[in-house]
Amino acid sequence: MSRQFALLLRGLPGTGKTTTAALLRNALNPAVRVSNDSVRYMAQPRDFAAFTLDASERACFDLALSYHDSGFTPIVDGVFEDVETLISEELRFARRGCKLVIVSFTAEMSDLIERNDLRHPLQRMDESRLAKLQASFRNAGYALSIGGKMPEEVCEDVLDVIEERRSQWQEPPVRPEEVDVLFLRHGTPEHPEGIYADPFAMGLSPCGRAEARAARHAVLRFAPDAVFSSDFARAIETAELAIAGTKREIEISKALRERVFLQLVGKEFTAIRAELDAEAEGILTGNSDLAQLPGEERYAEARARVLDFFGSLPGRFGGKRVLVVAHDGPHQWLVEQALGVDLQGVRRYRWDAGSFSRFTVSPSQIRLEGMNIGPSAVVSGLETGAV
Repeated sequence: MSRQFALLLRGLPGTGKTTTAALLRNALNPAVRVSNDSVRYMAQPRDFAAFTLDASERACFDLALSYHDSGFTPIVDGVFEDVETLISEELRFARRGCKLVIVSFTAEMSDLIERNDLRHPLQRMDESRLAKLQASFRNAGYALSIGGKMPEEVCEDVLDVIEERRSQWQEPPVRPEEVDVLFLRHGTPEHPEGIYADPFAMGLSPCGRAEARAARHAVLRFAPDAVFSSDFARAIETAELAIAGTKREIEISKALRERVFLQLVGKEFTAIRAELDAEAEGILTGNSDLAQLPGEERYAEARARVLDFFGSLPGRFGGKRVLVVAHDGPHQWLVEQALGVDLQGVRRYRWDAGSFSRFTVSPSQIRLEGMNIGPSAVVSGLETGAV
């Protein structure tokens, strides 16, 4: 059964949410129960004020997402009266690559009163409050009657609901002539101060390693069929950290290199400025598109190298998903191709370290599906990001 979902059991007090959640936790192992009552009781005051309830419900959803990211199936239970909030949470979960399955337990008032009387005295609710709750309670998601059922029967009904919904969660397969490309920018590197870095030796900074690890859950959700990295150290290290748990091998490709000037490696910036004068500024500030040094790869050559690599993907990986870990330059040339523009020398968009862009590559075209997507927004289905 797919693990890309969380379950919300909502209903009035006495509908058996606690017992059913415990049974489902065992059935869906590894799973975790997140009780709204338990979360609310951790705070002071322990009341039913809107302030307290809103805070505990938000905390339940945040905790559920955290467990989901760690590989558990979260099972949240509580009253959760506000249907509009649930709709927004469904969207938030979807953008984190998780389907939120909402099941609303329903029962007649006479049944609720009978169940309420059977509860421990400290857990019983005043009948007038119970009646008020029932009058205002609105169903959301799948309405499931618990009348005359044992918790085990309700548990089986919920499992049936999940099974029924599974067919709706399957992402349409990638078209045979296309490749779904997730492009991950390497994490922040450990730049040597005042020196033109050796790209084959410059790895990630502590921040960059954290960014690469943060990308891991997005990569797992994307489930790549193949993984490519440039042969520069910062990209390889990012790829190694990001694909942990995928059981995929990294194919190293020099075609995915950033354009650099190898004759400058190890030289101090002051010496480069003295040697190259005005041309040095673009090279040292990260916008070297217009710079050219004798014997080094030309801009047009670097762009053609990268586009040739992506142009070869449909023939090799048609109908599959490919993760590429590389740099800003190759990313820019792929964006150019998708938009039909020339961005040489232009640096007017953001693409943060450790963030993703998504492309569909076919023999006839490249489509930009989303750019500068944070790890939490990368899902199995198509998700657009900030452009």
